[in-house]
Amino acid sequence: MKYLWVIVAVALIVPGGRIRAEQETIDRIVAIVGNDVILASELAEQVQMAAFQSGHRPQTQQELTQLRDQVLEQMISDRLFLIEAKKDTTITVRPEEVEQALDEQVSRVQERFNSEQEFQAALAREGLTVRDLRKRYRSDIENQLLRQRYIQRKLYKVSISKRETEEFYQKYQDSIPNQPEAVRLAHLQISITPSQRIDDSVKQLATALRKRIVDGADFASIAEQYSSMGAGANGGDLGWVTRDAVVPEFAKAAFNLNVGEISGVVRTQFGYHIIKCEDKQAERSHLRHVLLSVVPSAADTAAAYKLADSLLTVARGGA
Repeated sequence: MKYLWVIVAVALIVPGGRIRAEQETIDRIVAIVGNDVILASELAEQVQMAAFQSGHRPQTQQELTQLRDQVLEQMISDRLFLIEAKKDTTITVRPEEVEQALDEQVSRVQERFNSEQEFQAALAREGLTVRDLRKRYRSDIENQLLRQRYIQRKLYKVSISKRETEEFYQKYQDSIPNQPEAVRLAHLQISITPSQRIDDSVKQLATALRKRIVDGADFASIAEQYSSMGAGANGGDLGWVTRDAVVPEFAKAAFNLNVGEISGVVRTQFGYHIIKCEDKQAERSHLRHVLLSVVPSAADTAAAYKLADSLLTVARGGA
């Protein structure tokens, strides 16, 4: 790899308060990597995303400076590899690969929150939507895939002989830590799933509640009284929601509703929903929902334990 000059500006200016590139900030160069530059606005955006992903917003100027320095160092390293990767025209990334990686990244971030409402609230605090999040991740993910392909290709060409390995060990054996004890494991996971009887009873309750709402009962009151998992807070209000922010089954029902309309009973991985459209705009809707979770009974749990015990007996018998 040719040597690449990296120049880092002395003053790194990022707006205080909310960690984002405010519109009124005058942009400036904070680092030069080869013939490429890193702007203050790019750094600020990456700092914001790093804080959001970690779930911890810097509380002091010292924390902000430390995070900013770490992010800048990573950006410089990434640019160095990216410059070399782009020189090799045989290294390509397909659009569908980017989309798949993008979906996985957004899902990983979302899993750090206890609920969809908490995730949406965190986005709102940063002045973001899920669409904004995907837009910001897209370029980074494409570049990351290019860098990974480049590094893999370079590593593939590296060959280390047995003699080189032995020489390295003899030279550095005192500084090489002992390998901790390890075992190779295999396991069977038995899920505790609700019986069909439980599922049917929850669905019947959802159907009955929907009828009450259609007949004039207050939706918010029903949500607060019957919803599971804290979903009834604020009358089941989800706020403004985009299609890509919810699971497909929920989105299909919710985004076909007119303002004031009530959905049928909708089944998702979270349970049974009744959805109401409060308002809608071009690409988002203001929604409420009632959520009834389908929870395994004590009998379901006992059945799962019994199955696990029988499989253990078979395994110990050498099957």
